[in-house]
Amino acid sequence: MQRYPYIDILRGIAALLVVWYHVIEYGQWVTFSYEGLARLPRVGWLGVDLFLVISGFVIGKAALEAHAATPDWRQSYVERRARRILPLYWATLICYVALVNPEILRHGWSSAWHVISHLLFIHNATPSTSGSINGPNWSVALEVQFYVLIAFATPWLARTAWWRVLLVWVGIAIAWRYGTTWIWVPGQTDVNAQRVAATQLPGTLDQFGCGVCLAKLALSGHLEFSRRRFATALAIAVAALTASWLIFWPRANYWYLPEMVVYWRTLLSAGLAALLACVVMIPGAPGVWSRPFRYLGEISYGLYLWHLPVLLTLLDKTPWKGVRLLTVTFLLTTVLAALSWHGFEKLWMKPRKEGLARGLSPSTPQ
Repeated sequence: MQRYPYIDILRGIAALLVVWYHVIEYGQWVTFSYEGLARLPRVGWLGVDLFLVISGFVIGKAALEAHAATPDWRQSYVERRARRILPLYWATLICYVALVNPEILRHGWSSAWHVISHLLFIHNATPSTSGSINGPNWSVALEVQFYVLIAFATPWLARTAWWRVLLVWVGIAIAWRYGTTWIWVPGQTDVNAQRVAATQLPGTLDQFGCGVCLAKLALSGHLEFSRRRFATALAIAVAALTASWLIFWPRANYWYLPEMVVYWRTLLSAGLAALLACVVMIPGAPGVWSRPFRYLGEISYGLYLWHLPVLLTLLDKTPWKGVRLLTVTFLLTTVLAALSWHGFEKLWMKPRKEGLARGLSPSTPQ
């Protein structure tokens, strides 16, 4: 599969936005600026939206390529996804419960349900379990559910024009979110319940769908670099992201406005997808300057899952706030993410057959 190194830079930026946002929110950094681009970390949850579009592209392209290559593609697809997601997910889950919030295990059946729902990747379906064990895990469950969808939808995706896929998935997402505003009425319902209802599948199909359609365009050669294509994608990215930014800030009480809940993320996704298209089209290998950023993207899954346990521990054990809290959280999270990446994530990602070729038994961690 062709690798796009500049995508790692976007992944790194997305992870850092989420970390920064949580330091501001959990650390109650009330003095952090609201001026200009300093607003961006205050809405660092946008990093998750960027992750979803990237996932649609990367996973969609991998599945479409595998489907075209072999009839039994699903077996290797499922194995690769499991090897990538499960080891670190389980490790951070155990660390969180054991070291950060052991109280969650002291409530009988309620505790059992929290653990079971996380192990089954269905905890994002209810407000009570969505963020109960390591808050960012709700989006991991969403990703896994998307992987399952792709396992069944890829034959249809392969034979359907990209624009039809986009129309169908965007239409379903908007219709779903519109329906949620009738059940969970904006301004009258608990915001967390609204969020859970609107930001799960199929409410995020437009975000994943934008990425999948880019994957189809890439496979058909329509994302090969040309000045005209790059300029067009850049113009769409600037226009859509600027419009998203200008629309959002006067309406930052997002969950109180039905039109924002229903439509805004589709506009945002279009801008992020156009930005991703620019990144995919960039010709040539990235320079030395990009290595730190690409490395952060490479370990971004670890950054995403380790940062909240680190942050909550620092808040509990130290008086640190503001810049010091952000700096130490970032450094410790990066160390843990790097150790887990090199220590066991990369080993588990090696295909089973490769491990057997080296003389390892099927049960040996790879």
